[in-house]
Amino acid sequence: MKMPGFTAQSSLYRTRAHYRSTMALVYDAGPGRSVVAALNFEDRGRCARCETKCAESYTECIGVAAAVWTVGLAGCAFAGPFFALCATPVTVAYALAGGACIAKLVGCEVVCNAPGGSSCCPVFCELGHCCSRGETCYSGGCCPGDRAVCGNNCCSPGEKCCGDSCCPAGFYCLDGNFCSEFPSSIPFGNPPPPPLPFNNCISGGAPCGPECCPPGLECCYYSAQFGAVCKTSCLH
Repeated sequence: MKMPGFTAQSSLYRTRAHYRSTMALVYDAGPGRSVVAALNFEDRGRCARCETKCAESYTECIGVAAAVWTVGLAGCAFAGPFFALCATPVTVAYALAGGACIAKLVGCEVVCNAPGGSSCCPVFCELGHCCSRGETCYSGGCCPGDRAVCGNNCCSPGEKCCGDSCCPAGFYCLDGNFCSEFPSSIPFGNPPPPPLPFNNCISGGAPCGPECCPPGLECCYYSAQFGAVCKTSCLH
């Protein structure tokens, strides 16, 4: 009697490195969109070890079932003309055991590929899109943890966010969304701020309220209507 085909190949287990979430059996990212391949070296190793452990566990499980099935058939050889009657329940039991091994394999792979925190999907972004530990999801893929994510942009090292854009190091972010190498918009045509009024006090003049008297004059009094009243002498 031919042994039923409960093998790793027929159990839906695949060794190709594709992302498999809880919808693993119906979704395949395809060779060009493999998320596992996008993980860093360390996380790819974790994923491979997890899936290898699942495969080894399945192989052990199906091996035990096959051994029991073989021993059962050997026992049925003594049944003579009733061999078929004996072999049928033994084969059914093997089929059920094989099904249990497949279910165990699928459950193990679901754990390996569970969205977020698992060995094959440390950071879940969306179906078919995961990033490595410490990385940030963005529309273009995965941004390393030492870089800023601005809108849909993963900035280069040293750049900072200015709205949804990346500002190079040493540039200024104007109005929260405009990146410029100048600290203000003066080079682009806006008028410069008015110059500060000349302060006579710096040249030796006398303070008179918020104003200053020219050098050589005294501050006699200050009024909001007339401002500073400065004279050569306030005694006359």
